[in-house]
Amino acid sequence: MKPLSLVVVPYNRIKHLVRERKRLIQLESTIKTIRTQHASAGQRGLKKFQCIHNIGLYLLVFEYDMAILKNDALFSIRPWKKSFVARQIAVLLYEASQDIPHLLGKDFRASLEAIEIDKKEWAQFNALNKQFHAFGEKHRKTLKKLRNYVGAHRDNDAALQLSIIEDVDLLEVMELAGDLYEVIRKFMPFLVVIVNRMGDWQVALKNMNFDEAIT
Repeated sequence: MKPLSLVVVPYNRIKHLVRERKRLIQLESTIKTIRTQHASAGQRGLKKFQCIHNIGLYLLVFEYDMAILKNDALFSIRPWKKSFVARQIAVLLYEASQDIPHLLGKDFRASLEAIEIDKKEWAQFNALNKQFHAFGEKHRKTLKKLRNYVGAHRDNDAALQLSIIEDVDLLEVMELAGDLYEVIRKFMPFLVVIVNRMGDWQVALKNMNFDEAIT
């Protein structure tokens, strides 16, 4: 390692840790807030609101988990640890690629209809939903292989597991994570607009099911 690298690399890592610590604190706070709103919607009989909060909570938890794994990836030195982190990221990506399209399915669409989003917003949602599906279709085979053989250890062929472990490329898996996160990053502003609209008391009153509300 060059002398300059001996200074720059540790500095960049420390800078990253400080930045990530602040971001994780913000994420924890936001998760707590959305979790409270999710529970409150259920108590008030706002099941469709609760459905919308649910996808927000899911994506925040995904982002938190991914942030932890990215930190592990950055500070891993041993090849086996890098491979292990890559495998955990692959599992997370596979599960998210399956879960997100499901969470944005029939019930979520009904929830969007309930708060009466306009044609432009429907077009935006459909375009983003298509991107989530496209990611899953494109990378399902690769991610499923990593998840089943060396992530969830669902196969007993240890030699095959070891072979796949040795072939895992952390940078390639991180690139896949970046591809999915790019779609999530574009989806979040749309979701914020929807959540803000749910704050309108007229919209809430229109959707409230008094029979299901908990007093």
